[in-house]
Amino acid sequence: MHRISLSLLGIALALASAPALPQASDNKLPRLVIETGRQYAQRSFPRAATWQGFYCDKAGCTLKPAQLRIETGTARNVLDEDEALDVLATDGAPLALFPDMALNAGKVVSWYWASGDPAESLPEPRLSKLGKWVMPWSTRPLTLSWVKTPEGYKRYHLSDGTTKQFLFSTAPEGHYGGDTTPIIHWAGDLDGDGMLDLLLSIPDDNCGFDERLYLSSGAGEGKLLRKAAQSVGREAACGC
Repeated sequence: MHRISLSLLGIALALASAPALPQASDNKLPRLVIETGRQYAQRSFPRAATWQGFYCDKAGCTLKPAQLRIETGTARNVLDEDEALDVLATDGAPLALFPDMALNAGKVVSWYWASGDPAESLPEPRLSKLGKWVMPWSTRPLTLSWVKTPEGYKRYHLSDGTTKQFLFSTAPEGHYGGDTTPIIHWAGDLDGDGMLDLLLSIPDDNCGFDERLYLSSGAGEGKLLRKAAQSVGREAACGC
């Protein structure tokens, strides 16, 4: 019995190790929600936050007040023990939810969002194959691109043709060989300053998640975007 427990503990510790590069979090940032169905660890989200839901359909995108219901649930982990979870639920199907952020409700200028239409031209294949995605919108067209380091990692940058800003790095592939190309969920002008903002996530095939909102307002001198909200971590009771 003792050997079995040690083996299971070893598996749990191995599963708990997340890729170092994408998992760069600032605990002072608001924790946005893109996927409500994840197995979030308990106390991942504030109970008393004021939430806004970001909803997109064929008519466009709208930001409006929303209720995010957070309850405590449990799931069995690899040690066959109950692990406490934050169980999330909200009305409708928002593209994202933002807590305690100074964003104006109403219609949002949106140039791209992931609609689920298989016929739609998605940015991820172009980013993966060509190494760049050109966004010819707003008062300052931008290009998201990557370069490969000698170690094989991908360094992603944003450029307007004059300024070039490093955003993040990703591993060449996931723990199980999965694609690490960032998923672009939305591009538009969320903060109302006429310049492009981005909502994206970095895939992780080993129970991890890294979801980010980048805004142009308040980016600072020599910067194009600032990371305004992020949820990063590993799903609780995840693995086999």
